[in-house]
Amino acid sequence: MAKVIRLMAIGAAVSLVAPVWAQDAARTSPVKVVTKTLVASEAQKECLSLNNRQRLQYKFRADGPLNFKLSHQEEREIIDFKRDGTDSASGSFVPRKAGDHCLVWSNTGKHSVTLRYEFQRGSQ
Repeated sequence: MAKVIRLMAIGAAVSLVAPVWAQDAARTSPVKVVTKTLVASEAQKECLSLNNRQRLQYKFRADGPLNFKLSHQEEREIIDFKRDGTDSASGSFVPRKAGDHCLVWSNTGKHSVTLRYEFQRGSQ
């Protein structure tokens, strides 16, 4: 009898939590995955609007070194994060205020580099 009551309690708890999971899923955009080959001196820019209640999750891998930055424009470019000469990185970012933010990869080398990146916008 105790086992039946325990199973009923677990079922009730899951039914209460399930709508919260559904709401979280509705506030998260699907993961966008892109593969791009950057020739020498080429850049790839991915921009999206974020508000200060959203989190941007990102990660990338390349088969050669790239310069990477996460920035936004106001009156001038403001760089939130920068890493030079890397072939991979991942992280999350929450803007201080709403605006368009860009992930930018630059190939400053002499050879082509294949880049694979993914990102997802979600709520905090």
